[in-house]
Amino acid sequence: MNERSFNITAMPRTADANSALREKTRERVLQAAVRLFSRHGFDGTSVRALAQEAGIAAGLLYAHFESKEAVLVALMQSSMTDVARTLDDADREPTARDFVTTMLESAVTLLDEHRDLWRLGYGLRHQPEVLARLELPLAQLMHQFHQRLEQALRQRGVREPGIEALLLFATVDGISQQYVQHDGDYPIAAVIRAAASRWPATAPSRKRKADRP
Repeated sequence: MNERSFNITAMPRTADANSALREKTRERVLQAAVRLFSRHGFDGTSVRALAQEAGIAAGLLYAHFESKEAVLVALMQSSMTDVARTLDDADREPTARDFVTTMLESAVTLLDEHRDLWRLGYGLRHQPEVLARLELPLAQLMHQFHQRLEQALRQRGVREPGIEALLLFATVDGISQQYVQHDGDYPIAAVIRAAASRWPATAPSRKRKADRP
């Protein structure tokens, strides 16, 4: 036997290792997309530039996403997951005021974590031709979000929960946009307190319906 006989051949990666590597590469593409789409716009970013920013070959990018539009769809779906998380956090609160406060505080935390992504999303609102190519069911998603808000407010004794849900959505959306646009100089805590103060601070009585004539 000679020295070469003791060389250890690298073991093939396991399925779990391959999956982890794919997820890591996919995340690199998404992060690169946020940077380039924010800097140059969606149409101003080529697949080649996106792959280069992610540090991979263009052919490998297509192994993860079938098109540049698919990359943007994945980013938008990530932001929708963020929205669902804010509602999940707020649903633990017993009163409408606490619900609104927690939802706004949760939204701020997510905005801090993914500020560039949300800045990109707000910018895309002014690019309807790009959004149209994504074929995302945005109207349906907004309807589902409104329904969740309406149900949450109704359960907490808010009158006209449908109208209040529309108002709450506009409030959260407006505050979130302002917070993203003002890096570090927006009085978010005071704004949240003021916004939440218009909703009831007490939980609805379980006997209220029974007490009605």
